[in-house]
Amino acid sequence: MPKIGLVLALLCAATSAHAKGADTYSWGKPGASREAFDGGSRACMLQAARRDVTGDGSTQRYVRGARVLEREANTPPRVPTDDIFTQSERQVLLRRMYNPDKQVDALQTTLQSEVDQCLVKAGYVRFTLTREQARTLKRYRPGTEQRKAYLYALGSDAGIVEAQKVAN
Repeated sequence: MPKIGLVLALLCAATSAHAKGADTYSWGKPGASREAFDGGSRACMLQAARRDVTGDGSTQRYVRGARVLEREANTPPRVPTDDIFTQSERQVLLRRMYNPDKQVDALQTTLQSEVDQCLVKAGYVRFTLTREQARTLKRYRPGTEQRKAYLYALGSDAGIVEAQKVAN
């Protein structure tokens, strides 16, 4: 039991250390009006959000795996002597085999890539936030007017975008 606690603590520490080292990015369009800035980014986001993903390989693999995992979880043991540990082991193996989290991540990466490409075509430039800018951004809750105004102030400033742009 103590080994499990140690492993979990190490995983949590590694995950949080990795997350702390990640850069924060935003998109800018120097000189754009607030309406054009918001409208262009919203159009790109909606284009990806409205796309039918049912034909994507990641979606199909996710659905196939979810069906198998659900069927496994809801059917009685194949062999009456199977105990809960045998059933659990089989479920873990199936989860590893179908890896639904990986499929969701792959689909999310695809959609994010489509949004990014749309933003580039619309004239937006990706830039890295400084540590101080990222700290300030964290003070504003996602979706609030203050956060949107702050991101617009950064993204419409040609000096900031040029100095902090990400090389493609």
